[in-house]
Amino acid sequence: MKYILHIIALCLLVVGCRHNTKIDQQLDEAESLMLSAPDSSLRIIDSISVADISDAKQTARYALLKSMALDKNYIDTTTFDVLQPAIDYYLDHGTPDEKLRTYFYQGRILQNREDFDFAMQCYLKAKDINDYTDTLTFANMLVAQSNLYFRSYQIDDYISNNLMAANLFEKIGNEHYMQVGLIKALDGCIISNYKDKADSILLKVEDIAGRVPEHQDILSSIKVMHIIKFGEEDEIRALLDSLSILNSYNDEIKLNMALGYLNIKEPSKAKLKFESIDTNSDIVKSIKYLSIRPKIFEANRQYEDALAALNECFIACDTENENISYQKTTVAEERHKLEIENLNQIQSRDKIIWISICSILLLLLIVGIISYYYHLGKIKHLLAEEEKSRLKLENASLQNQNSILALEKQTAELEAEKKHLAGENLKLRISQLETENEQLKVLSEKDELPDDVKEVIKERIGILNALFAANILDKEPAATAYVDLVKREISDKEKFMNSNRLAFKVSHPMFIKYLEDHGLTEYEINYLCLYAIGLKGKEVGNYMELRRHYNISSDIRRKLGIDEHETNIGIYVRKLLKQL
Repeated sequence: MKYILHIIALCLLVVGCRHNTKIDQQLDEAESLMLSAPDSSLRIIDSISVADISDAKQTARYALLKSMALDKNYIDTTTFDVLQPAIDYYLDHGTPDEKLRTYFYQGRILQNREDFDFAMQCYLKAKDINDYTDTLTFANMLVAQSNLYFRSYQIDDYISNNLMAANLFEKIGNEHYMQVGLIKALDGCIISNYKDKADSILLKVEDIAGRVPEHQDILSSIKVMHIIKFGEEDEIRALLDSLSILNSYNDEIKLNMALGYLNIKEPSKAKLKFESIDTNSDIVKSIKYLSIRPKIFEANRQYEDALAALNECFIACDTENENISYQKTTVAEERHKLEIENLNQIQSRDKIIWISICSILLLLLIVGIISYYYHLGKIKHLLAEEEKSRLKLENASLQNQNSILALEKQTAELEAEKKHLAGENLKLRISQLETENEQLKVLSEKDELPDDVKEVIKERIGILNALFAANILDKEPAATAYVDLVKREISDKEKFMNSNRLAFKVSHPMFIKYLEDHGLTEYEINYLCLYAIGLKGKEVGNYMELRRHYNISSDIRRKLGIDEHETNIGIYVRKLLKQL
C-alpha cells in the first residue's frame, strides 16, 4: 500500500509539472491587453508555441483568447480551426463567462460565413446564460444579434437588442458604444414609426453627443430623418432651409432632404435634390432610394417615368425579399424556442410532480393533524362531559346536603318551636292544674261527699302534687317518678275511667248531670270523659281497646240527639263541658 501511494503521488507530480505556468502568464498578459491594445495581445498569443500546450483547459483558453484577438483586430475568419478546442471544452466544463464568450465568437464565425440561422442559435444560447460577469461580451453579443435582426427586417427585435446593449455599455462606462447602440435603436424607431420612443431616445443621444463627437455625421443624418419623419411642416421647412445653406452634405442627407420636400409638397425642389445624388453611390441601390424615386416622378407629373421607377422598385423588393427569406433567423429562434419550451415542460412536469408529492404529504399531514385534534377534542369533550356530570352530581349532592341541612335546621326549629309551645302549654296546663288542685282540696274538705269520691280526689291531689314537685325540681328522677305514677294510675282502665268520671262529677257536676239526664250509662259517661280530658276518637278506641268503638259512639249520639254527620263527638263533648 505504501509503494502504491508513492506511485500515485509521483504520477500526480508528473502531470502537474506538465502544466506550463509560463504560458499561463503569457495568456494573462494577452487577456489584460485585449481591449486597450488588441494588436499587442495578438502578437503575444502568436508567440506561444502550440506544441508547448499540453492540457485541455490551457488549450481551450489559448483558442478562445486567440479568437477574441483576431476579432478585435478586425480579422474575420470563417473556419473553426482556432476556436474548436474552446468549443469542445468550455461548453461542457466552462464557467458562465467562458461559455458566453465561446458562444459569442462561435456565432461571429457563423455570421462571417453567412450561416445566419446557426449564428442566431449561438446568440440565443448565449443570451440564456445566467450569472455571467463579462458584461462587455454580453453587450457585444446583443449588438451582433441585432445586426441579424436588421438584415432580416425584424426591426422590433433590432430596437430591443440595441437598447439593452446601450444600457449595459452605460453600466460599464463605455459611452462610445452606448451612443452607437442608441443611434441604431433610434434609426429602428424611425423606420417603424415609433414617434414617442424615438423622441425619448433622441433626448438621450443629444445629452451625450458633446462627450462622444465621433458619431456626429451619422447623428446629424438621423436627426434630419427624425424631423422629416415626425416633424410639423414648419419644422421640416426650417430644417431644409438650414441644410440648404451648408456647402456640402452626404448623399444620405440629400435623399432625406428630397423626402422632406415631398412631405411639404414642393416636388420641384425634391426632384432637384434627388437628382443631385451621385449615381455611383451605394445609396442608389437601396430600397429607400428606389421607393422615393417613383414618388418624385409622380409628384412632378412624370407618370411614365414614375411607372417605370415603380416597376424597378418592385423588382428590387422581390430580390430583397428573397435575401430576407434566406437571412431570416426565425428557424433558429423557433428551434431555440422549442428547446426552451421542452426544457420548461420538463421543469414544469418535475415541478408538478414535486408539488403533487408535497401537496399529498401536506394533505396527509393536515389530515393527521385534523384527525389528532379531532380525537383530542373528542376526548376533551368526553372528559368535559364527565367532569360536567361529576360537577352536576356534586352540585346535586351539595343541594341534597343543603336540603337535608335545611330540613334538619327546619326540623330543629320546629322541634324548638314545638318544645317552646309544649313548654308554654305545659305552663298553662300546670297553671290550670294548680287551680284544679286547689278546687279539689276545697272539695275534699266537704263532709257530704261520698268516701269513694273523696278517695278519687285524694289520688288526683297526690298526682298533681307529684307533677308540681317534678316541675319545681326540674330533675329527671322526679319527672320519671311522676311518669311512672301516671302510668300506674291509667294502667287499670276501668278504675281510671271510673275515677275520671267521679273527678268530672266533682269538678263539673252539671256536665255529668246533663249526661245522666239523657240516659247515658256509667260506661258511656266514662267513654265521653275520655274525650273531655282531650283524647281523640282513635286514641279513645286504642285506650279502650275497642276496634269498632263507633258503635258505642252511635248509641251516645242517638241519646244526646246528635246527628251522625253533624259534628265530631270529641268537639261536641269539649264544647258541652265549657257550656255547663
